[in-house]
Amino acid sequence: MSRKDQAYNYIRNEIVSGRLKSGLPIRENDISEILHMSRTPIREALKNLEAEGVVVSYASHGTFVAALTPYDVEEIFELRSLLEIWALEKSINRITDAELDYIENMLKHADESGKWEEIHAADLWLHNLIVEKNGSKRLVTFMNNLYTQIERISITGAVEPKRKADTFNEHISIINSIRSRDLKKSQTLLRNHLRLVAEAAIEIAKTI
Repeated sequence: MSRKDQAYNYIRNEIVSGRLKSGLPIRENDISEILHMSRTPIREALKNLEAEGVVVSYASHGTFVAALTPYDVEEIFELRSLLEIWALEKSINRITDAELDYIENMLKHADESGKWEEIHAADLWLHNLIVEKNGSKRLVTFMNNLYTQIERISITGAVEPKRKADTFNEHISIINSIRSRDLKKSQTLLRNHLRLVAEAAIEIAKTI
């Protein structure tokens, strides 16, 4: 891993985890000391994160963690819904039963454990599979940028028990409809699921 990638991953994780909150300055000198590297790869990493909308730079003022307003979250999830539903048109016939079995087992194990990290990982596997099996590299790159911002909301907000149970059932229904290769039903279920996730995310964004 290059020094730029190390810096990128470190800063991204600090932001996604909530340790670096919206509006806080990102101090290159501090990161340089923590990672034992020069400021050059850190600046390169910050340029990538700025392109992804995660940080914002102001001349003579420095770089700050970008704010996520309810409007921003609504826009992000609208884009996510449009692109994932489109991705499903091609991916539905490319996703194998074995892949669906694997994710279903992940979801069931996560549901039984109740651990947020496992639930989040299983969720990412399902949605990433839908996107990646579409076959578009540009789509994957664009969606990865969105997912970085979505993770900031997901990790910050506590998932209430009822929504956690509903999400599990929604995921299983989506998997079953994909398994039956029913595109219209799969897209409807995915659209409804993402709408509910968006509504919860917008409420969380109002508190951060």
